[in-house]
Amino acid sequence: MPESPAQPDRVVELETLVMHLQQDLATLNGVVIDQQKQLDSLTKRITKIDVRVARLGDDDESRDPLDERPPHY
Repeated sequence: MPESPAQPDRVVELETLVMHLQQDLATLNGVVIDQQKQLDSLTKRITKIDVRVARLGDDDESRDPLDERPPHY
């Protein structure tokens, strides 16, 4: 199949497109990695908060409001 003058231009265009796509893919990969790190960090923080809230809920200290003195006494 004889090469037309436009064929080498098309190959260069395709190579340029692939190069840009590879750069975009690398950028997106970096963003996804950063987001995963943030998700991991937030998940750890939420777990710690859940544990603290559970501990607060475990306080079975029964207080009778009638037995407590108001702050103005």
